[in-house]
Amino acid sequence: MHCEDNPFAFYMRKTITLLILLLGAWISMRGQNTDDALLNTQTLYEGTGRSMAMGGATGALGGDVTAACINPAGLGRYRSSELTFTTGLQYTLSSNRYYGENHLGGKMRMTIPNFGYVITLPCSNYKPLRFLQFGIGLTRTNDFNYRAHAEGLNPGSSMVDAYLQAIDGIEGIYDPNLSNPGDLLVDAYPYDLYPAWMTYLIDRYEDSLGFYYNSPIPQGNVRQQDVTTSKGRSEEWTMTLSANISEKLLLGSSLGLAHIKRISTRTYTETPGPDGGSAFTQWSHGEDLGDNAWGINFKCGFLWHPVRWLRFGAAWQSRTAFSFDEEWATQTETDLTGQQEPYHKYLSSTLYNTYAFRTPHRFTGSLAFFTGRHGLVTADVDYLNYGGARFSSEEYSFADVNDDIASLLRPTWNFRLGTEWSLRQFFFRGGLAYYGSPFGLGYAMGSVRKLALGIGYATNDDTSWDFAYELSQAPTAHTPYQYFVDGENTVESVVRQAWRSKLAVTLKIRIE
Repeated sequence: MHCEDNPFAFYMRKTITLLILLLGAWISMRGQNTDDALLNTQTLYEGTGRSMAMGGATGALGGDVTAACINPAGLGRYRSSELTFTTGLQYTLSSNRYYGENHLGGKMRMTIPNFGYVITLPCSNYKPLRFLQFGIGLTRTNDFNYRAHAEGLNPGSSMVDAYLQAIDGIEGIYDPNLSNPGDLLVDAYPYDLYPAWMTYLIDRYEDSLGFYYNSPIPQGNVRQQDVTTSKGRSEEWTMTLSANISEKLLLGSSLGLAHIKRISTRTYTETPGPDGGSAFTQWSHGEDLGDNAWGINFKCGFLWHPVRWLRFGAAWQSRTAFSFDEEWATQTETDLTGQQEPYHKYLSSTLYNTYAFRTPHRFTGSLAFFTGRHGLVTADVDYLNYGGARFSSEEYSFADVNDDIASLLRPTWNFRLGTEWSLRQFFFRGGLAYYGSPFGLGYAMGSVRKLALGIGYATNDDTSWDFAYELSQAPTAHTPYQYFVDGENTVESVVRQAWRSKLAVTLKIRIE
């Protein structure tokens, strides 16, 4: 049966091909790619305990500082000033499957998902303009804290085989008059092949046919371990101006100052497998990456309340224009047997990058239904095209990377659904959310699913507490390296399932 005749096989081939293209040529100087575009674009608002418990569906709800990030018109619901502070605890668990083995990695961390202050100015009880609001708040938009551990026995290749394939593509590397191949390697691959050369992981040999390059590491039957530890966050300072007109029309606009801080450490290690020989004890390649960025965006929106039981609206968010500063360095260590000095270590210089990145536009539609004063159901829908993300720099071209983004990433939809019911001073909440895959409809990789529950308690007319629990799940995949045989990458992908549990509590204080 042909692939086209078998929908499942066709889908799997498309998925694997997409992942390989997405990862690109792994062995190169550190550069931005579609993976970075996804991390910098995907927005998973956390916000207050009320917002989190309702799946983040606060676009039409209003009266919550988190709404300023989704539809700034939502602040038009405020009739008094309010101070809000949220703190939380989260635990991230990742399951990583590689060559038939499954390994877990976990990380716990305290967070501050949100705080904000809204100033409300009463205008008139008779004229159309009833209230003006000005709000300022900080909301976490994504979280990069996790630890991932993948490990398995690769029967067919070592990462060194990818090194040797890369060497074959270097012009002049087989020139018999070349006295020091390191002079070419340091220019072509200063952060991976050159360190491998300096630590005797690869070396030049000579036989009757001439020079060739090889390694004491066997081709396959090696145990591979890939451990990544990441920490950081993206967040947004939002300054919002909104207006309440005749208790029917709410208008709002906001200026957002976005911040991304991310630090990650990756250590890839190989050790001999069963009957793997005694040419080496182990070798490892480590990477340290740090990103820091500031960006700016603009949002505007409206909400219309035609009847007591219905409210709907829409919002637009401009591109977020980021300026990134990045640091990247590598470390290679080898412990080879049969040598007078078996242990070698090489630290690369630190690479400093400065570049710009623009996220795509975002459009949001919101709808809320009310059942008197005691219950409501609300929903948000986002549309964005991940393929519209773009890198740029005055120093070098991102044409190839931007072409990959445009061809591989697709438009997607995000859905958030929430409900709230009150009983005296108690509020019971629940929510669901689905953030679509950046690869388009029909793909699971890169998508995020959320389930949330919560309760609120009004201690008096001026103070209330909101508690929330959220569970999210996100599948991803990557290959530690790529080794090609007959044009096909033979290295299995690490398939990762990440679960994140969050507890949050919010204190709201109304200020007359």
